[in-house]
Amino acid sequence: MMIIERKIYIRVVLALIILMVNGQSSIVNGQSVRLDLDRTIKLATDSSYAAKKYQSVYDASLFNYLSWQASRKVQISLEATPLEYERTMTRRYMSQEDVDVYREQQMFYSQAGIQAVQPLEILGGSFYGSTQLGYMRTFGDYSATQFMTVPISIGYRQELLGFNALKWNKKIEPLKLALAEKTLAYNTENASVVAVTKFFELALAQDVLRMSEEYLASCDTIYSIAERRYRIASISKAELSILELDKTNARNTLANARIARKKAMQELASYLGMDLDTNIELIIPSALANIQISADDAIGYARENNPEYLNAQQQTLEAQRDAERARIEKNLSLSIDASIGLNQVADNFADAYRRPYMQDMATVKLSIPLKDWGKRKNAYQAAKSLVEAAEQSALETARVTELDVLNSVNEFNERQAIVETSRQALTIAEDAYTTTMQRFIRAQANVNDLSLAQNHWQTARQNQISSLQNYWLAYYHLRSITLYDFQKHEVIRHNPQSAGR
Repeated sequence: MMIIERKIYIRVVLALIILMVNGQSSIVNGQSVRLDLDRTIKLATDSSYAAKKYQSVYDASLFNYLSWQASRKVQISLEATPLEYERTMTRRYMSQEDVDVYREQQMFYSQAGIQAVQPLEILGGSFYGSTQLGYMRTFGDYSATQFMTVPISIGYRQELLGFNALKWNKKIEPLKLALAEKTLAYNTENASVVAVTKFFELALAQDVLRMSEEYLASCDTIYSIAERRYRIASISKAELSILELDKTNARNTLANARIARKKAMQELASYLGMDLDTNIELIIPSALANIQISADDAIGYARENNPEYLNAQQQTLEAQRDAERARIEKNLSLSIDASIGLNQVADNFADAYRRPYMQDMATVKLSIPLKDWGKRKNAYQAAKSLVEAAEQSALETARVTELDVLNSVNEFNERQAIVETSRQALTIAEDAYTTTMQRFIRAQANVNDLSLAQNHWQTARQNQISSLQNYWLAYYHLRSITLYDFQKHEVIRHNPQSAGR
């Protein structure tokens, strides 16, 4: 009898080993890959659809910034009227008859000019210069050919009491780019958090599948042992029926576990940009080695790197800009536009550039609001209120973000101890299950004892994976809100162009 029980025990152990190996190395249709957590996160931040979307959003901000930088330099443009033709009836005065008469008049006109404009940010005005050439040919009662030239003309236009948008753009546009860079890093780190979630969801599903396979093998073995005991009247028919029911339920549980694992595997593959039929084998990570994070340090990193701070700063600046515009526009407006240059008109092209005449122009515009029924004043008060709201929002953002950082640091530090406790619990539960199985084979434990030990073992396995999942989620969430790598001790940057600009 003891020899038979030893053979059954050996068969149980071998069956469990084979099932665990098969659960690790089974290959579905398509390629098979092995992923650890670091590689999973790298794929998520480099190749996933979410990462590409975040990069495209950043690229748009970068191009807007480069466009603004270009607008600060000299803008040169060609403005031309290549061809203009008119055939109209015009009124003419006939001096001999002392009457006005209508005559047909035809005209051909062509003009081209080059203009250069240089903004002056400190004052908000702009220098400009131009050169022009025009040609006109008339037909009819009066036929003539004329060339009109402006060899050079330079000038300056300025809102003397107006709003200087160039000055504010110089403050806001670089801040927008810095915000885009931090937002890219923040969103990419959030992609890491999603990858960690899907990684451990698959890890849990795979472990549930392995446990289901092991449980079915255990039910088969236990039922075989129970049949022997039933034949010698060691157990009742009811107890044997219960074990048979357990075996049937184990098959259903295994089928559901396979479905759940397939779904979790496809979701991870889809998020990482892999083929949906890719078989993924996971390498479960351990916790980091004794990393304790200071709450004060983490809050300091968040203040420097978290995009919420930059976003609040940008909103405050934009509100202050709008308030200044409203304050200036409620008063009088005064602007000037002055230019000096040369011009000439001649019947031929060569003479049009000889002995040009001076061309001077000066314009002063004044606008004074007399009665607007409080329109400008109320607009200014509204803009001031928005500045106060933006400042309060910035304070609230800082408070909420710092509280999130503080809670995340505390959670992460606590999670390290939970991971170690769950590992110890798994070791104890596994030893207890092995001992109970041996006692059951020797008829020293009943089915309920074995089932209870197995349930404790399975729960401990799932608790260990769940504790690792929560640990790594807490770590990567802390990375995302501080944009700081606590392993490498450096600021996280996911945009290589930002460092070299």
